[in-house]
Amino acid sequence: MKIGLFGGSGQLGRALQLDLAALGEVVAPTRQQLDLTDSAALQQWLAQHRCDVLVNAAAMTQVDAAETDTELAMQLNQHVVKQLAEYAAQHNIWLVHFSTDYVFDGSGETAWLETDECRPLQQYGRSKRAGELAIIAAGCQHLVIRTSWLYDSQGQNFLLTMLRQAQQATTPLRIVADQIGAPTYAPALSTFVSQILEQLLKLPQQQARLRSGIYHLCAQGHCSWFEFATAIFSAAKDLGLVEQMPEVVAISSRELARTAARPQNSRLDTGKVQATFNLQLTDWQQQLQQCLNVLKNSAKTGK
Repeated sequence: MKIGLFGGSGQLGRALQLDLAALGEVVAPTRQQLDLTDSAALQQWLAQHRCDVLVNAAAMTQVDAAETDTELAMQLNQHVVKQLAEYAAQHNIWLVHFSTDYVFDGSGETAWLETDECRPLQQYGRSKRAGELAIIAAGCQHLVIRTSWLYDSQGQNFLLTMLRQAQQATTPLRIVADQIGAPTYAPALSTFVSQILEQLLKLPQQQARLRSGIYHLCAQGHCSWFEFATAIFSAAKDLGLVEQMPEVVAISSRELARTAARPQNSRLDTGKVQATFNLQLTDWQQQLQQCLNVLKNSAKTGK
């Protein structure tokens, strides 16, 4: 089996490259090998490689930049997705695609269901929702995985920013306390998605098709960014990753001047994915510990 993976150099893509290798040959073009903004080049790549499954972890995820660079956001988050979905439909293969809690407006305090109305607050969310709708319109067999607050032990993310600031902070760190979600460790997400895909590929096609759809998949439990930051510093100090816990001050979203609005309630209900695929999801504290242990080990080995 040949699996085409797009966005393989990102924090989720790196984990997927490792996990999907257990299911078949993973072909993950780099940005230098394939420019996803070039539709003709993507079409040519798909025709040349003839994959049995497509996994799309590529996206424009810079939320504030998407407000001004709307064309690039739509190209990567909708047009590329549409092209992949149409190819998957024509060749009767699965498309796995990753979406976001930002398709919701963040109102209320209950966890969002897959069937809840999408009312994104910003261009990033609108472009990601457009990608979801393009997949549905194409009619291909699909897993659209909505996740939240993704981070890893590499790359650019909230956790690494916090650890860096902990070493440099001379004044209290001001962290938003009125946005609630589930911080999700990219390798944990990748493991669960690979398990789902493995199950689907073993099922008779008709049974597998019944499981096609949108799923919410993130760490269990929820917290604010302020609570997440506090947990990061506490666990990192215990592991010796930071010398001392910096002072942290809780602020409201309004106090943080940002170009794009963020949803305040990013809780995602994961009941559907757990019931459909019999998954035992781990909580966000456990995933945080996993990530910090990786950082501790890499500090020891220098890798």
